[in-house]
Amino acid sequence: MLYFILSIVIRIALKIFYRRITIKGKENIPAGGPIIVVGNHPNTFMDPILAALVMLPRQVFFLANGSIFKTAAARLVLNQFNTIPVYRKQDITDKRDEKNLEAFQKSFDFLTGGGVLLIFPEGNSINERKLRPIKTGTARIALGAEQQNDFQLPLNILPVGLNYSNPTRFREEVLINIGKPFDIKNYKELYRQDNSTAVNQLTADIQHRLASLIVVTDDKEEDDLVRKIELIYKRQLIQDRSGKNVDVDMTRTIVRAVNYFQDHNPKLVREIQEKLTDYFNTIKEFKVSDYLIEKSEKIRIGKLFGYILYLISGLPIYLAGLIFNYLPFIIPSKIAQWISSDEEYRAPIMMTAGIFTFPIYYTLMYWLGWSIWPSPYLMAGLTLVMPLSGFFVLQYYKRLKNFRSTYAYYRIFRRKKNIVNWFTQQRQEIINILENARQQFG
Repeated sequence: MLYFILSIVIRIALKIFYRRITIKGKENIPAGGPIIVVGNHPNTFMDPILAALVMLPRQVFFLANGSIFKTAAARLVLNQFNTIPVYRKQDITDKRDEKNLEAFQKSFDFLTGGGVLLIFPEGNSINERKLRPIKTGTARIALGAEQQNDFQLPLNILPVGLNYSNPTRFREEVLINIGKPFDIKNYKELYRQDNSTAVNQLTADIQHRLASLIVVTDDKEEDDLVRKIELIYKRQLIQDRSGKNVDVDMTRTIVRAVNYFQDHNPKLVREIQEKLTDYFNTIKEFKVSDYLIEKSEKIRIGKLFGYILYLISGLPIYLAGLIFNYLPFIIPSKIAQWISSDEEYRAPIMMTAGIFTFPIYYTLMYWLGWSIWPSPYLMAGLTLVMPLSGFFVLQYYKRLKNFRSTYAYYRIFRRKKNIVNWFTQQRQEIINILENARQQFG
């Protein structure tokens, strides 16, 4: 019952926390039967929440790091969410093998009953666009469950790639990329010949299938280069593909191209890297956005007046939004910073804290409003105004940033047109180099 109630609350919180959650490949989810869902793990507790409550229509059991079960309160909550602890060597030394065998048997029994088991086989969570070597535990559970049922279970492994535009920030985007399921019975003969070889083969297959669903970069330097190429060039690439939803596939193509030229023409990669760094550092210094330079048009005074009119007329709603939403918004951020310095924990802590701070603060506003003017009309108005004004704050702040960038561009265009020309020329030069590289890469 608690699982059901909390799942509703968290689904609502997710829709508020993320600007857009896109699911690609939902038709690949088996309608029934036992499933082991495997996913990459860049964002700690947010990953299982998204996979279980947004993607999957059925109740899910989780395998989780046993170190988070240390307190009685944690065990109470985690048990309500169907969490099975698995212990690493660094977690405990006393009866670790015995406890893990119990976890495996519990997983076997659950799968035998046709359940859905969610596992993140990398073993830990790091906020990077890469897939670390996965552990063999998933393969051993899958093959062990089938062995106990003489390979008569219709057990499938369903790979899922979680792709965040920015894992740690509020109102960002998530793409859940669901791959095709594959049947464990295909490993039956190999397992009976040599169970160790079968485990290793299934583990390698899981690694390969997961890697095909996410963006994987070698290191932070390469990731930074790929992100800059995305910013300046990706819109053009997507337009060339007739507007199809190819976001992750396109980024993966950029990564492959970077790796290709790293091997065949590293000088070109260094040139692109230097030009992109110089370009983005310069426009940042002048507080100008790449979008305005891409459009390369004269900013008319009427556009600036339009921004100013919007900002002036929307200021009262913006201030109301701050009054009703700033404290319950900023407190979760401070709590996240206080609890953990790890980026991977920031988003789930913020969202969890926000589930409490917003209702508590809104209740306080209701109480104050009723104390001043005990009217049901005021309560109805507050119910409408408080959340809507909060979303307006986000939109207003975005417009304010756009105005600053547009005004900066306008001033430069009027007073130092040669700088605008430099922006345009540098951008076009980078585009030309990338176009030539694209032709070579094919």
